[in-house]
Order: sequence, then structure tokens, then C-alpha cells
Amino acid sequence: MYLRKRGTLFVGQHKTQTMLKQQFFVALLLLFSFPAMAQGIKGTIKDDNGEALPFASIYVKEAGSGTSANLDGFYEYRLQPGNYQVTYQFMGYATVIKNIKVGSGFEPVDIVMKPQVINLASVTVEAKAEDPSYTIMRKAIAKAEYHLLQNDSYSAEVYMKGTGQITKVPWLLRKTFEKEGIDTSQVYTSESVSEIYFERPNTFKEKVISVRTTGQESDNANPNAYINSSFYLPDVVNAVSPLSPRAFSYYKFKYEGSFRERGYEINKIRVTPRSKGDDLFEGVIYIREDFWNIHSLDLTTSLMGFQIRIEQIFAPIKGEIWMPVTQKFEFSGSIFGLAGSYNYLASVSDYTVTENEDLDPSVILIDEKIEAAPEEIKAIKSGNVEEGVNQVFKEDQEVSRKQFKKLMKEYDKEERKEAGEVDVVSDYYFNIDSLATKKDSLYWVTRRPVPLTKKEIVGYQREDSTYFADKAKAEADTLRLKNGAKFQAKDILFGSYYKLGDRLRFDFAGFVPRLRFNTVEGLNLDFTGTFSWRQDTTARLRISPFVRYGFSGEQLYTKVESVFGIGKNEQRGTFRVQGGNYIEQFNPTAIDDLSNSLYSLLAEKNFAKYYEKTYANVSFAKRFRFRYTVGAKLEWASRSELFNTTDYSIFDVENREYKTNQPANNETFVGGFVDSKALISSFAFTVKPWLKFRKYNGRLIPLEDSSPTFRLSYKKAFNDVLGSNTQFDQVEFGLKTTFDLGVRAKIDIEGEAGKFFNTSQMIFTDFKHFQGNRLPFSPMSVTGGYRLLDYYKYSTSDDYASIFTHIRFRKFVFTQLPMLRLSGLKENLFVNYLATPTSDNYTELGYTIDNIFRVLRVEFVQSFQGWKAKDFGVRIGVAAIIGNNND
Repeated sequence: MYLRKRGTLFVGQHKTQTMLKQQFFVALLLLFSFPAMAQGIKGTIKDDNGEALPFASIYVKEAGSGTSANLDGFYEYRLQPGNYQVTYQFMGYATVIKNIKVGSGFEPVDIVMKPQVINLASVTVEAKAEDPSYTIMRKAIAKAEYHLLQNDSYSAEVYMKGTGQITKVPWLLRKTFEKEGIDTSQVYTSESVSEIYFERPNTFKEKVISVRTTGQESDNANPNAYINSSFYLPDVVNAVSPLSPRAFSYYKFKYEGSFRERGYEINKIRVTPRSKGDDLFEGVIYIREDFWNIHSLDLTTSLMGFQIRIEQIFAPIKGEIWMPVTQKFEFSGSIFGLAGSYNYLASVSDYTVTENEDLDPSVILIDEKIEAAPEEIKAIKSGNVEEGVNQVFKEDQEVSRKQFKKLMKEYDKEERKEAGEVDVVSDYYFNIDSLATKKDSLYWVTRRPVPLTKKEIVGYQREDSTYFADKAKAEADTLRLKNGAKFQAKDILFGSYYKLGDRLRFDFAGFVPRLRFNTVEGLNLDFTGTFSWRQDTTARLRISPFVRYGFSGEQLYTKVESVFGIGKNEQRGTFRVQGGNYIEQFNPTAIDDLSNSLYSLLAEKNFAKYYEKTYANVSFAKRFRFRYTVGAKLEWASRSELFNTTDYSIFDVENREYKTNQPANNETFVGGFVDSKALISSFAFTVKPWLKFRKYNGRLIPLEDSSPTFRLSYKKAFNDVLGSNTQFDQVEFGLKTTFDLGVRAKIDIEGEAGKFFNTSQMIFTDFKHFQGNRLPFSPMSVTGGYRLLDYYKYSTSDDYASIFTHIRFRKFVFTQLPMLRLSGLKENLFVNYLATPTSDNYTELGYTIDNIFRVLRVEFVQSFQGWKAKDFGVRIGVAAIIGNNND
């Protein structure tokens, strides 16, 4: 279960090569002497052709636990002396059940498994007859919620082993790999043992008690999300489960026969996506007749072009409660010619289950679509959950799929209400034992349930003193930096941070990252730093001084910003106090300083427009469980016009010269603005009414896409108060949401609409500005701004409406081809619209090829004005999955 950068946990664990070799040979000695020291079963698991069956599952009924064979089909499992019923399982092969007596040593038990004989039921095939799989899947889907509710709690131990290898290296990187000593033939292995605990409705706890690795694994190949999920849920890591209520919209099913096992009929169902691509599974799932639970599954999906295969084998743990005992995961793929694979095996043992006594496995479930509909249970229809549960599970009344799903949904809802956290979908606790990384080879020899292969043994043998020395050095460097590095000359240029005590530190950005150019200041340099003080997790203070000087404008600007936060993150109250004399853009988010510098110096285009602001403001915002946020701000400011002071550029572009520092706008006269003073107050209220959460170690984490965001704000400028000569009122409403358009697409919408009142004394600085763009780059967020719009031309002091829409298709034009779709490529459309008194229905229609090489997107954009074609442009940005990763 634990797979988070295990390699970093070994930093500082220094061992010499001699010690490793000693431990390795001691371990081998112990392995050979085990028959005299312990007892259990061991042997090989092969097919009837003598081929090893890697990672075959072994489950011991009396012990309530089991193990798996290794890659070579070898297994070894320690048991106390006694009689045991041992079950051997492998996907696609007939289950073997053996009664074995364990004595004073290891009992050799070699298993030969035969392919599963699938019996096809004699089904009368008629024109347009429905495949038998559909009624099986309808019942399994109807009962999926039941299987999530059938345990009050359970605990178990999970052994996880991951084995990875680089399979292909592009020729450009081969010499680099050789220089760095990276052996592409080496197998990288990681192991961990965790104790897990689950309690209804949604609490899951995991404690890592030991971990070991021969190298740092890839974060991209991490099965934790799949292991902690369940195919009984509607979605498994954003992919639609075959047992989802929406499954029939996404999948086709085919009945491929059945077989008998443990006295039960097991149905084999082929799962095929209606259109292949990310977020869907393909393969087979086995469903137990009458109980409609998962017996096993072998499914494959893809994520951003990487292939992921999942195998799960279930076994009866207590009564009719079946739970996974072996899970296998295979991750493979390539990027920029570098290919690799990582395989994981999770073996679950020592189950202790407390079943839900309200529910009984013998539900008489009727598929009303093909069977005679049972009499409607009035208690379920009226919402009487207690009586409905009693009639279905105690009185054994027949119940339709539709009513049963409703009953389980209401049962779960009432249980969550009693727990007091209806909006928390999961509550996950994770911690690592302080001794988890300190277990030696002797510990792993006695604890490891799955024997290592020869390659894995060699991999551990290579874990010599050089590896640990490098790790120790890295840790020492990290600790030295955290404890406050000594001042170095390069810090002035590139920045660093320094601890000034246990709770206080200073971060300095460095001068090089803050060196900029614009036509108002010329070359400009600013000093920016932040003092951060932290009392505990509920109280924080940041004070940031800014000093900026423009060499052409010969003007020094200074300001100070301070932020004080109090309370837990979900209930945080934030105070801000700012003030000084500084240079500002009319729209602070119009264009970043670096882009403006480059375009000015290289292309003689000065998009950024500035004014001078002497100001002081104070604001307060209060968050209530992430769902509601209220805020207020009061600012006094004196605003003054600024002018270009330089026309310098590196390249003198023919027939081009810098524009003035006066923004071009359709609602103002040609020329600058009159210097003014303003006292402005603003209020804002934001609500996410249906927001859901997950918890991690007690910390509440909002699931942003689970609810739309509504925002209402009001701003007012007071005339003749504290010298203010500005007057206006502004009200604005905003919306941001994401939702599905059926099964084929998802749409993102972000919009705002507003109106100004009493604008007789209002200047351009207070206009509503929109996120324009004259650069060849797209905004990070797909709904983050216009692609071709002028920065200030349509800024307004009147009514306005701005809407961004982005449609993500599963398949569209080129992605109709499965090869492109499975590579991770996406096609999207977007439509952006702006309405102001002078914009004349400005519209942008764009087509996007997204996720190119998994990191880029290219947009083709056509703008319209007055519903007539205006401009065409191409924009380049980061992949939407990166740009929207915080949504």
C-alpha cells in the first residue's frame, strides 16, 4: 500500500558494502535452515505444460490469510502445525483446493493448474435477443452499493512488492545514462508491509510498518489509488467502473459462459468499451451467480497514453463476504522514446471482518426488464429505510433492481447523516512507523510472504555503500539547508531562504529573477522578500517588503504587504494590510512582467500599461468549511498617470515603434486620465453549495469539481470623503462549473456579468478589464482568458458579460481513430464571448489538439465581431490536464 517515493526514506541510512554482503549471505543461510526453524507449505505452481504461473494466489481458509507465488511460480507460506484447506487460484485457470496437514517442517506442495473449462449455457437465440450478460450485469450493478455496505469494519495486513525496469532508451540519452551509471538491465524492487483498517461509512487507516527498496520508483506508476478504491464504486481513479450505474452507456457486455467453483456458479463476462480510450476498462470480469459479487477480474485501461492492467482475485473471507486477496498491477508506457514498465503485487492477509448485521446476502433480486416484476415494496417507495431493510433482508421479500438500488442509497445516506459528515466521501489516515526503514535483511527473510526472484535478489545485492552514501549526502544537504544555510554570494543573484529561529524564516527571490524591462521604467530591478512566522497550524504571519527602481524613469517605488491567517484551513480567517507607493498595471493580470520584457526588447511591442499608485488598504476574508467565503476590503489610493521614458529595444523592427503608455479604449477619449484620489470599499460572497470533501489525516480537502461556484460582489467609491474625487457603484455575479454532456463530453464554464451605477466621476483605472491576450501562448487554465482579445480596447464602465466555455470530448475528429485516442491525445472545442457596449458581440471559436506528448496543447482560434469573421490565430499552451490540475 505504501508507494510514495520510498527511495527518499533511505536517505541517511548508511551501510557499507561489506555489511550488505554479510547480511545477504546470512539471509541465504537462514533460508536453507528454515525447515528446522519453521513450518508451513512451499512449492511451485505451474500449468499442465510445466510453465510457471507467476503471482498465483494462495489462500488458507483456517488462517483467514494467504500469499502469492513469485514471478517464477514459487511460493512459501509459514503456518502453525495443523490441518488446513488451501485454495490456489490463477486467472483463467480452474481453482485447486487442497487439504494439507502441516507438521514440524515445510510441507512440499507442488500444484499443477489446468485452464478453466467454461461451459456455455444453452440459450435460445432469437432475433434481437438480449445477451445473457446484461441481466447478470444489471443485477451486479444493482447490488454494488450493498457490497460496499456489507462490512461494519475490517482489518488486514498488506504486503506490496513492486518491480520495475527501463525497457527502452532513446539514443540521445544512452550516453547520459552510461555516464550516470544507470543500468537499464537492472530490476528495481520495492517492498512494504502495511496494516490497514476500514470502518463504515468511509474511514480507512493505513500504517506502514516496514519498507525497503533498491531504487527510486516512478511516481507515475503508483497503484495506491486503485488499491484504495473499489470496482463497486461508480468510478475507479476517474475511469468508469463496469459496475457503475452509467456502465451501459459506456460498455458493451458479452456472456462467455460459466464454471462451478466452491459450489457456486461463476459467470464470465467480457467487458468492451463502446469507444476505446482513457477512463474506460476492457477485459473480463467474473460474477458469482445469485450473490452478484465480483469473483475476479482482469481489466485494462489507459491514462494519458500509459497502459494499466489490473487483476484482482477475491475469496470468501467470512460467510458470503468475498474480498480481494491478491491484486496485480502492470504499468507500462513511453514518453519521448524512453519506455519502462513497473509491476506490483499486493497480497492481503490476516483479515478480521465485522459484518453488517442489518444486511443479509440472500437477497431475492429481480431484473424487472426480463422477469416478472415483483410487488412494489411500499416502505422503500415512501423512504422508510428501516422497514424496507427489514422486509428485504429479514422477510426475504422479492425486490426489483430499481427499488433495491434506492434502498441501499437511502441506507447509506442515513448512515452518513448519523456520522455527521454527509459531504465527506472518504476519510483516510496514513502514517509510517518510525522504524519502517530500519528493518534489516533478516527481518525481510522472515516476514516476506512472496519469495524474491533471482533478479530481485541481485538487485538488493547491488544496494551497496555508494548508493547509501549518495543518499546520506543528499539528506545532509537538505538538513543543512533547512537548518539555515550560511550566506553565499550567489544568493544575492538567485535567491535562497534562511531560518531565523524555530518559527521564523526569510525567503529572498534574488535579483536575477526580478530583473525586468518596460518602456515606462526602462530596465528595472526589485528587491522582494518575505518574512514568515508560524505559531502552529492555526496562526501564520507573512510580511513582504518590495523595493523597485527603474533606471530610465529614475523612480524608486516601495510597498509592504502583510498577511495574517488564523484558524484551521477550512475555517481560516485572513487579514491583509498593504500600503506604499508603487507602479501597477491597469489590469494586474493582463500580461506578466517577463513576457512583456521579452516582447519589448525583442519585438518592440509594449503590451503592459502602467500607472502610479500611492495607497493603503485593509481587507478581511473568512472561510466557512470551504463552502462559504465572505470578504470585505477598504482602500484609499491616489492614482497618477505615467509616461514612456525610453524607446530602447535590442532589435529595431522596421516600421514599428513603441505605443504610448495610454491604453487604447473604445469608451474613453484619446489621451491619458486625470490624476485622482479614491476611497473604495468592496464586499464579496462566494458559495459552493454542494461541495464534497475527502479527508487525509484529519485534514479536510475539497473536491472542487463536486459543486459549481457562485460569486456575488459589490464595490463602491465614495466621493468627497478623505479627499476622494471618485464615485461609482459596481455589482457583479460570477459562476464556475464543470459537468458532463452525456457520455461523450465534459464542459467547463466560467462566466461573470456586472453593471456600473453612478459613474459620473470615474476614471479608466476603475473600469472593468478583461483577460485579453496578444501573445502566441494560451492561458494555463482552459477557461482562464481570451486568446485574441486586445488587453484594454473593450474595458468598460457600463454593463458587461463575459463567458468562457470549454468542451472536452472523448472522441471527436482525429480521435475517432483508437490508435490516437489510446495514445492520450485529446480534441477539445471552446467558445468565448464578450458583451460590452462597444465589443459588438465579440466571440472566439477554438479547436484544440490537447495532450501532445502529454504536456502540450495547440489551439486554432477564429474570432468574430458583429457575427463576422475578424482574426485567426494559433496559440500554444500546456496540456489542459496540467493547467486545470487545481480544479
